Amino acid sequence: MRKPLSVSKRQEDTDVPLYDVSEVSYLVELSIGTPGQSVKVAVDTGSSELWVDPVCQTSQSLSQVEECIANGIYDPYQSDTFEDLNSNNTIPYGIGIVQIEYGFADPSLAINLTDVQFGVATASRQLNEGIMGLSFGGNTPQADLNYNNIVDELYLQNATQSRAFSVALGSSDSDNDSVVIFGGIDTSKYAGPLRTLSILGPQNGETIYRYWVQLDSIGSTVDGSSHTYDNSSLPVVLDTGSTFCSLPRAVVSGMMEDLGGQIDSQGQILVDCSQVDNEDTFDFDFGNITIRIPYAQFVVQANSEVCVLGAIPDDQIALLGDSFLRSAYVVFDQNNMEVAMAPFANCGQSEQRIPDEGVSGVEGACDSANSDGRGGSGDGDDNAGSRLTASMLGLLSACISVPVFVDLL
Repeated sequence: MRKPLSVSKRQEDTDVPLYDVSEVSYLVELSIGTPGQSVKVAVDTGSSELWVDPVCQTSQSLSQVEECIANGIYDPYQSDTFEDLNSNNTIPYGIGIVQIEYGFADPSLAINLTDVQFGVATASRQLNEGIMGLSFGGNTPQADLNYNNIVDELYLQNATQSRAFSVALGSSDSDNDSVVIFGGIDTSKYAGPLRTLSILGPQNGETIYRYWVQLDSIGSTVDGSSHTYDNSSLPVVLDTGSTFCSLPRAVVSGMMEDLGGQIDSQGQILVDCSQVDNEDTFDFDFGNITIRIPYAQFVVQANSEVCVLGAIPDDQIALLGDSFLRSAYVVFDQNNMEVAMAPFANCGQSEQRIPDEGVSGVEGACDSANSDGRGGSGDGDDNAGSRLTASMLGLLSACISVPVFVDLL
C-alpha cells in the first residue's frame, strides 16, 4: 500500500492524509482516545454515522482482509477517555451490514474533538473498513439520528463555521490532486463557476434526508454528435461511499451499447480495455451545469485484461458514486440545503472558508486546460447567482483541509 506523500500543518488549516484503496474507497486516518489509537475509515456522504473495527475475517477476499487489518483496530479498553453508552444499533449498507456498540471518545481529525459519539463494531459482514458518514446528523431539522455526528461536532465545537464541506476525489491516475475540506473550498481544484442545486427531500420511499439532487439527463457525445439516454431524468444521491454509479437499466444499456460492452453474471458491464484511451464523453446534465466524463475516466481497469463500466443497472435507486465524483468538485452545504458543483481540475492550492451565503458563482482558479480532459461546462451567465462579494472576503479564512492521496495496490 502506497504511503501518503506528505502531512503538513499550516496556520489556517490542517492537512490529514486520505487513502484511495484500488479505486474502491477513500479513507481518512483518525486518532481516537487517550492515548490516541490510529484507525482509517471510509469517507461516506451516503450515510451519517461514524464507526470503527469491522470484523476483517468477513471481508469478501483475502486482499480485503489484509487491507482491513492494515486499517487498524481501536481497542476501547486501552483508552482512558472512552465512555460506554450501553446502547447498540444495526446499520445495513448497499453491500454489508454492521452491529455497533455506541460510546463517547475524543477523536482527532486534524484537530482534537471531545466527547464525540461513535460506534465500535461487535459484528459485521462484507465490510473491510470502518465508515465516517457525512450526511445529516442529529442537530438539524433533517436529522435521522438522535445524536450529533462528525459534521455536527466540527461545527458545534467551533472547528468549522458551517455544516458544509467540499470534496474533490481527484483523478484515478494521480496521487496528489484530491482534497476534502470541512468548512471550506479549494478554488484551485475546479474550473469555471460553482453552480448550486437544491438538496431534495427523501426520495424513493425513504424517510431520511440524504444528498439528493435533480439530474436532468445523461447522454453521450461521440465524435461531436450527442444523444440522450432514455429514463435519465431523475433524482440522484451523491455518494462517495459507492465505487460505481447505480443508474436505470435503460441508461446503462445505452452506455453499454455505445461502448460495445456486455453484462456479466454479477451485473457489471465488461468493456474492451481499449476504452481506457477513449476521449468521447458521457454527459451528466443538471440543468445549470453539465459534467462531461471521458469514457477513459468512466471505465475501470480491474486487471490487465478486464475493464468494467463505472455504472451498474439499478431501477430501484439512482446514485452517483466515485466513478462520477472523480470528475466533479462538489460542495455539500447543509446550512443552505444545497449542493454546488463544478468540473474537477487541478492547478494548485487555494483554500478559503465557505461564506454563510453559500458558494454559488464562486469562480475556480483553473481553466479547462487544467481539467485533464475531465472537465464540463456551466451553462448560462457565469455571474448569475454569484454570492461572493468583496465584503465577504474577510470571511474566507480557517478551514480543516483533508488532502486525498491515491493509494493503488
